[in-house]
Amino acid sequence: MSRRSDSGGHWERRHRAPGPSIRSVAGNVVSDLLPGGSLITAVLDRNLMAWSDRGGASRVFGDRWSEQCTDALHASIGTSRPVPGGVSYTLRGVVRLDDNPQIAIEAGRHKLVNPDFVLYGDRPDGTHVLQSADAKFAVDTIKSPQVSAEALDALLAVDGGLVGRAIEQALHGRLLQPLVVERGVFLSPIGPLTDYFLPRVTGGPRATVDPREVVLLPVDPVAMFAGLTMTPLIETLAPLDGLPVSPRENVLSAMYYFRLACACAWMWTEEHAPLLTASPPPEPDTARLSRETSERARGVVSAYDVVLAWSSDIEQLERSRQAMRHVAAVPVRMRELRDMVAAVGLEDHPGLLRRVRGALERRYRTRLVELVGEVPARPERPLPEILDDVAVATRKLYPELRDLAADLIDAAGPEGNGDPNQ
Repeated sequence: MSRRSDSGGHWERRHRAPGPSIRSVAGNVVSDLLPGGSLITAVLDRNLMAWSDRGGASRVFGDRWSEQCTDALHASIGTSRPVPGGVSYTLRGVVRLDDNPQIAIEAGRHKLVNPDFVLYGDRPDGTHVLQSADAKFAVDTIKSPQVSAEALDALLAVDGGLVGRAIEQALHGRLLQPLVVERGVFLSPIGPLTDYFLPRVTGGPRATVDPREVVLLPVDPVAMFAGLTMTPLIETLAPLDGLPVSPRENVLSAMYYFRLACACAWMWTEEHAPLLTASPPPEPDTARLSRETSERARGVVSAYDVVLAWSSDIEQLERSRQAMRHVAAVPVRMRELRDMVAAVGLEDHPGLLRRVRGALERRYRTRLVELVGEVPARPERPLPEILDDVAVATRKLYPELRDLAADLIDAAGPEGNGDPNQ
């Protein structure tokens, strides 16, 4: 199977600002066993990114890097912190915001952006300082407005806002004066991927960030992925390529093999998740996932070939899932729901359609499985016969579901209890 891709040329064409070519970046291992021919192009391979993100790879990168940044910031309390284009200050404390999802929800409601951290400290002249800091594992996504002083000022101006309350709680009281809100920084990892992208986002006519706004921190590849279901697969996959770097020491290698591991985990789930069920998808079992990945690794040329072959195996399954999704759709359409809502004058009821639709989805799935039964990923009966049964059951359930929708909408009206989920 071919491991070549257009990854390298694709990224080079998108980022024409000054900077090193992919293959000249220090620490970027070159090998014909890698998609695109190098570790950087392998990490950026579009197919691998799509497969692995379905297995949670990018979320893990962000979450674990935020943890490492938290530790680094707390370790630097009492030291001098830079202010881009301004006067440094002594860090006295760190307020973490990204572990409270309500903060992001509130910011979005006001069309604002929120940083991952707010740092506070002071200068010898008695001035107190607040500064945003954002953990960015991938520097190609950073943009200066995310950590601007204006953005933090806007968050603090929200009446009773969660950001202001979080800072005051950390300070055990109100913000001290005189107070200045300074321009913020991004916290990004030291490594080949940063070396490649940073000149491209900080230089040239399309620069999106001032280089002074980026603070580089060391990254621990082992801590990044410790304790996760997919992590043991790295030890199965990495030896297949025999690269001269170890995922335990080289962050780019760790990223690549973790992406492969996440892709394997997603594909395992695809293979084992029923086509029709009222239950959530199965969580990958570490032992079974490791065993199946090891079996698939036998006789292949490279680690990438493992996921290529696996993806081919699940193509038919994906077609089966698409066919099931097409037939097993809630028979009460959104247009009908909107007409029912309009008929009782509740068009402006916040979130009503979404909640009613969610309740119908849950009832429909439960009742459909009661009538048809759970359909495994690879059923013994021909799929067209099963789809016919699903279509018949769906038509049978339509009156029941439409009555349920009417009851839920009535419950949200002036004479109901206001809760469409009751």
